[in-house]
Amino acid sequence: MKRTIEISASFTGTIPTGSFENEKPFYSVKEIIELPEDAYWENTDIEKRQKELHDMCYSQFKKQAEVSYQERIAKQYSGIRWYDGANGLKYPSVTSITSLDKDFHVSPEELSQYAARGTCIHKQAEIFLLTGEWKEMKDIAEISTEYITVVQGSLGLSLDDVDFRAFYKAYPFKVIEVEKTVLNDEHRYAGRLDILCIIESTNKGKWDKIDGVVYDETTILDIKTGATLDKTSGLTQQAAYASGVIKQIGLIHLNKDVKQGFSAPTITTNVPRYWDLFYKKLLVFKGRFGL
Repeated sequence: MKRTIEISASFTGTIPTGSFENEKPFYSVKEIIELPEDAYWENTDIEKRQKELHDMCYSQFKKQAEVSYQERIAKQYSGIRWYDGANGLKYPSVTSITSLDKDFHVSPEELSQYAARGTCIHKQAEIFLLTGEWKEMKDIAEISTEYITVVQGSLGLSLDDVDFRAFYKAYPFKVIEVEKTVLNDEHRYAGRLDILCIIESTNKGKWDKIDGVVYDETTILDIKTGATLDKTSGLTQQAAYASGVIKQIGLIHLNKDVKQGFSAPTITTNVPRYWDLFYKKLLVFKGRFGL
C-alpha cells in the first residue's frame, strides 16, 4: 500500500506601492508525494523539500516586489518612457536612459513642437521605406495631431526643409525592418530603432565616399532631425539597440541648414566603444531609480 506525504510552505510580505499604500501578496504551495510501501523519508528530507518550496514562494514574492516597485517609479516619473518587458517588468527606454539630466534649454511647449516635427518626418520616411509611396504629411492620419502642433506652433517650424527621399536616392540601402522594438532582457532596457538595413555592395550610390562603410553587413541607421548633430549621443543610442549583435551603426542627419536637405551620413563599426558609453549611462540610471 502506498503512503503519502504532504509538504506545504508559504511566504508573505509587505510591498510599499506609494505613500501610505502597501500590498501584501501571499504565496503558498502544497506538494503531495506518493511513496512505495517500503520507502521512507527522513525528517531531514522533508525539511529540505519544505525549504525548497518556501524558496519558490519567496522567489515569486521577489518578482512581484520588483514589478510593483517599477510600477511605482513609472507613476512617479511620467517623463520616463517604459516598455513592457519580461515577467511583467517595465523596461526604461534607451532615450530616457541617455537623456537623463540632459538640459534641452527650451520650454516644454517648444520641446513638444520640435518632437512633433521629428515624429512627422520619421513617419513620412517610414511609410516611404515600407511602401515606396511619398505621402504628404497632412494626409497621414497617424500624425495628424503632431502635424497640427507643428504648422500651428509658435516656433513656425517647417516640415519641407529636409529631404529623406533625396537622401535615400543618394545613399541607398536594402530595408530589413523599420521602427523595430528592441528588448534587452539581460540588462532590462528597451527602445525602437529607426531602420535595420543592409548597405549593398551592388548598389553603393554615394556610400563609397563615406569612410569605414562595411557593405553587405546588417546595419542600424537612425534618422536625426535636429539643427545640430551630436554624433556621440546618437551612436550611443544605436549601440544600445545593437546589443552586441549588430556590428555597424550609423546616423542620417536630415539637416535643414543644408540646401539639399541632408548631410553626409555618419557610420561606424566601433560599436563596443559606444556600447561602453551607453552601459555607463545605464548604470547611472539604474542607480538613480534603484532598479
